[in-house]
Amino acid sequence: MFSPTYLLSSSSLYVLLVLFSCFYGGFSSAPTKIGKGYRLISAEETPDGGFLGHLQVKQKNNIYGPDIPLLQLYVKHETGDRLRVHITDAEKQRWEVPYNLLPREQPPALKQTIGRSRKNPLTVSELAGSELIFSFIADPFSFAVKRKSNGQTLFNSSSGGSDSFGEMVFKDQYLEISTQLPKDASLYGLGENTQPHGIKLYPNDPYTLYTTDVSAINLNTDLYGSHPVYMDLRNVGGQPFAHAVLLLNSNGMDVFYRGSSLTYKIIGGVFDLYFFSGPTPLGVVDQYTSFIGRPAPMPYWSLG
Repeated sequence: MFSPTYLLSSSSLYVLLVLFSCFYGGFSSAPTKIGKGYRLISAEETPDGGFLGHLQVKQKNNIYGPDIPLLQLYVKHETGDRLRVHITDAEKQRWEVPYNLLPREQPPALKQTIGRSRKNPLTVSELAGSELIFSFIADPFSFAVKRKSNGQTLFNSSSGGSDSFGEMVFKDQYLEISTQLPKDASLYGLGENTQPHGIKLYPNDPYTLYTTDVSAINLNTDLYGSHPVYMDLRNVGGQPFAHAVLLLNSNGMDVFYRGSSLTYKIIGGVFDLYFFSGPTPLGVVDQYTSFIGRPAPMPYWSLG
């Protein structure tokens, strides 16, 4: 999906990514928690039916660099089956996948509501679409995405005081966000890379997204494209349900899947999360490719 031209391909950053993995001591030990997260300090409805908020860091620290002190949160149900959660620096523009490369809606301009009276203050703690519901906790800030039809929680960034992961981290060259997962969920994706057991994700296996454009005949190797998206298949009351989560970020990242949680550790950019409701695998693929673009048809002559 993304050309390597747009990826941070500096060897020093790759070394930095590896060092992050080493610092965390692999999967056998409890992950190190960095900071106390953020608190929601303002929230309002936007004219386009979205939700705009600002997050302030609770306690600064210099682990992997200083925290970004103020963040902008933008949430919108873009279609009946797609929800977007966008989090970035509220005062300075940061690198994102170019909007002319992947056409999509622009979030509100930075700082447009900071320090001003809010015309449409938000009085509820959730935003409901036709199938997906976004809810949040203000302090420390966390959010959840639920399916309206059966009440299943698809994504929940709250650590709940557990040792599996910490609060959200947002620094210049280190971003971290996590979600709780049910132990019976089956996850697929996080490409492009070659894994010995195929596209199904296995707990305690490392998943690094850092495009290298090498041959696919090598196992455990990053390939040409970067698709930080996974599909989650679940059995709910004897019925199958599927959804997908895309983190639209072209920077190098490690994804730590521990069975009951999944954590992104990224070396730059923003959090730009898209949730596709499915509820079938085919529906998920259709919704995802409708957003990023359909595959080009192969010419007849190439089929022999």
